[in-house]
Amino acid sequence: MSGFGRRVVVVGAAALVLSVPRPGSAQIPDEFTNLKVPPEDIEQRDLLNVMRGFSIGLDVRCTYCHVGEEGQPLSTYDFASDEKPEKRKAREMMRMVNHINETVLTALPDRSEPNVSVTCATCHAGRPRPSSLEEEMMWAYEDGGVEALTRRYRELRERYYGLGTLNFGSAPLDNVAQMLGGPPRQDLEAALAVTDLNLEYHPDSGTTLTLRGQALAGLGRTDEAIRSLERALELNPRNRFAERLLQQLRGGG
Repeated sequence: MSGFGRRVVVVGAAALVLSVPRPGSAQIPDEFTNLKVPPEDIEQRDLLNVMRGFSIGLDVRCTYCHVGEEGQPLSTYDFASDEKPEKRKAREMMRMVNHINETVLTALPDRSEPNVSVTCATCHAGRPRPSSLEEEMMWAYEDGGVEALTRRYRELRERYYGLGTLNFGSAPLDNVAQMLGGPPRQDLEAALAVTDLNLEYHPDSGTTLTLRGQALAGLGRTDEAIRSLERALELNPRNRFAERLLQQLRGGG
């Protein structure tokens, strides 16, 4: 079997626990057409396990890539069709994964044992689009301002918190606040709103409190800025940036 075929066995091992009963799999043809990346002689079981790997890695159903109607028998699907762009993208992703595993990783000096291989889940981690939380927040902001950003954050947190697919620590929103408050946007009101959102979930984040104080200072809300920075220093007395900014706000240089 080809290199791809050998990897099929590895991917399939993790997906076998989700194997469908034989009557369900009988809806899938024994022979496949229009295969571009898997070997043409791939076994039905192996190909099904690859597809299950995609489904788990991206948290999607067959209709994400294939032409068919959700809830209808798989025998009614047009699996050979290339109509959906997601299927064409999936092929390129498969080729990329093959290249990483067969060329890039094998060339690593002093590669650790056991070897680590890249799969769909490595980047996607159970989401169709392998974006970071910062990217999601900035896309939402560009589409609908800070209200859209806040709404999107709550949606993502409600769906993915605790699953390990996105970083819901304080750092990502801290990064977003800095991106909004600095050039070229310099939207201090939005930066302040993001720090307030962050403090809902991380009230003892000294970095977030410092960024909040910075935004408040930039908006001329000096008294509030001082209180935020004082709290940041209570949490981390070695926060030199907060200390210097606090000194400036108090008129000390």
